[in-house]
Amino acid sequence: MTNFFLNDNRTIAMDNRQQINPGLSKTNRAEILGKVKPVFFQHFEQLVDDCCMRVDLEFGLQLGKNREKITKDQYIKLLEYLHSVRREIKQNYLLKVSDIFDENYQKTANNRNEQVDFSKVSLTSNDEVKENRLIALIIRDCEHSCYEELIALNKQLALQQGKQTIADSQNPIFPEKLINALVEVVKPLKLNTDGRIALYKAFEVNVFNQLGFIYRELIKWCETYKPRQLFVELEQSKDERPLLPTASVEQPSVEFSLLQEKLELWRLAHFPSAYDLISVSGNAFYEQAEIKNALQILRKFNDGLEPGEKKQPLKWRVLKKLEELSFSIDVKVLSRHDEDVLDLVALIFSEIERDELLQDAIKKAILQLEIPWAEAALGQYGVFTSQDNPVRQLLDELFAAGLFLNRDEHDDRLIQERIASAVKKITQDSGVELSGWTAEAGEFVNYMSKQKQRTRNIEQNAKQFMVNKQALASSRKIVLAAIENSMKGKMLPTAIVEFLRGVWSEVLLDAYTRKDDQPEPWDKSVRAMDELIISVTPPADDNERKQILKLLPGLIAELRKGLKQISYDKSAQSRFFKDLAVWHIILMDKKEKTAGDIATAVEGEKIAAVAITGDNLDQAGNLALDSWVAFNSESGRQWGKLLWKDAETGTMLFVGKNGVKILEIQTDALAKKLGLGQADIVKNNEKKITERVLSELMGL
Repeated sequence: MTNFFLNDNRTIAMDNRQQINPGLSKTNRAEILGKVKPVFFQHFEQLVDDCCMRVDLEFGLQLGKNREKITKDQYIKLLEYLHSVRREIKQNYLLKVSDIFDENYQKTANNRNEQVDFSKVSLTSNDEVKENRLIALIIRDCEHSCYEELIALNKQLALQQGKQTIADSQNPIFPEKLINALVEVVKPLKLNTDGRIALYKAFEVNVFNQLGFIYRELIKWCETYKPRQLFVELEQSKDERPLLPTASVEQPSVEFSLLQEKLELWRLAHFPSAYDLISVSGNAFYEQAEIKNALQILRKFNDGLEPGEKKQPLKWRVLKKLEELSFSIDVKVLSRHDEDVLDLVALIFSEIERDELLQDAIKKAILQLEIPWAEAALGQYGVFTSQDNPVRQLLDELFAAGLFLNRDEHDDRLIQERIASAVKKITQDSGVELSGWTAEAGEFVNYMSKQKQRTRNIEQNAKQFMVNKQALASSRKIVLAAIENSMKGKMLPTAIVEFLRGVWSEVLLDAYTRKDDQPEPWDKSVRAMDELIISVTPPADDNERKQILKLLPGLIAELRKGLKQISYDKSAQSRFFKDLAVWHIILMDKKEKTAGDIATAVEGEKIAAVAITGDNLDQAGNLALDSWVAFNSESGRQWGKLLWKDAETGTMLFVGKNGVKILEIQTDALAKKLGLGQADIVKNNEKKITERVLSELMGL
């Protein structure tokens, strides 16, 4: 069956808003869009990259129940295909979005939206209708969630173009355009309708739902960026260009002066060391521009030292390079402020180098920031006195993100790649520009906030699973105890004992889990168990025999009802009732000589307790939630965080940084691992890396 539907993604643009003035020329509009484009892409490209890097995982989540429609082999091949084309998807999609900013594209899009040619209307299948409806729904939800941001952004873009208002169609990054661009990229892929829908949903969750943040960043940019004063500056020389604001040199604050005093006390306490003040033997100081030039050369010709390799503190390397570059007859030295800055930077990065909680690859990447960090900190003393400073914030965030990452975890590898990407941007692109640090800090914080939210969701599910699992285990323990108490000391057929422990226990467990709301099924199931035991116990006299015969019909009915409740195998059920009937016939026979031959005495099960004492048991038992443990094996070290523990059973759940289960273990088993050196409890400093070093200097 088919439906009448327009087989075209074109929509009719509704733009009846009046433009008050003609605004800027076409050239100036293109110039403004050219300024907006890189600001937009520095955020948008990262979202698309993150989504494509994990597209196979996200695809599986979004496919949902439709995954059951395909075989395991087909699903594996589908994921392999997505993995092979993920870079192509990213590149083609970003190219499509880039084209939207082009003036010719805007014209073509507007022409497409003018009129629908009904001669091209064709029948569309239900699958296509389903896909088109989803696309429309994603567009609608996205526009609805970003409604206020879109209004504000359109207003800012209008002001930039010298207009009072613009239509949504004139906004190159309006959700509909971005989503339709994705559709054009996805359509040629070798995916069926359900596959394309799953891919759209993956982008919706990881990209389109984050557009509000990008719009807010663009609004901030528009509020600070001033084009050439619209009508006034259009009359000025064409050679004039707006100057980007540059970071001004700060004067040392009271807080930084106090930090300098503490640094001097630290030097005295550690005398002699490579951080001692250089003796002032010159008659002139190096300019900060000279120092930054030396740092840039050091950065360009990095010696490539590995973590742990011996090297001099930064100021000595800088001073050596300055001496090589100097052609002055004057003997120059570092000023006290600049020397202190270089020593503070060196102390922070030496602490990073000593940290044992970072993988070597991550440590090596972060250590590359030492020289760019020093460049950015020279003359900018707020780097050391304000935790909100973007230069300091980015380093803190990168270090925190790199802690406790497991090599075998997919999400952890993505974080490691994202750290490397941030370092690369700073070391190769942004340099000492404060704007580069600010942009990257904002992007990285946003990226990690999404990761943390995802982790929280996974952890919440893991906790709930353990609570349910532990409740089920506790219920099963109670049920088995009830069965053993009922059988204890009685002569019962082996088949009956096995039936009660292996089959009827499931009936009792099902009833017990509903006991609070429905107590009657539990009472009846327990009564049936007791009557079954009575019915297979040799009667003492005719009176007991008559009582057993009287309860048999009700007992059989209750047994059948219970077995039906748990969907017990019908053939096994039939065999059981036949054997039970034979047993009843034997017992009802007044010749009781066979009773002792086929019955066995049931004794209560004994559980041997294993006692573990000592410091290891205390450490394991007193381990606080959110504590980290390093589990050591032949394959390497694996970090696990204690997410949940049950005080009654001693069960502990450890998860990785991504919230995924690493290990489920009992307290005594963890104590054993601690004793054997197979696990170590981690002493983690909760302070941010810069605060850790600076607070130690301040004596906090």
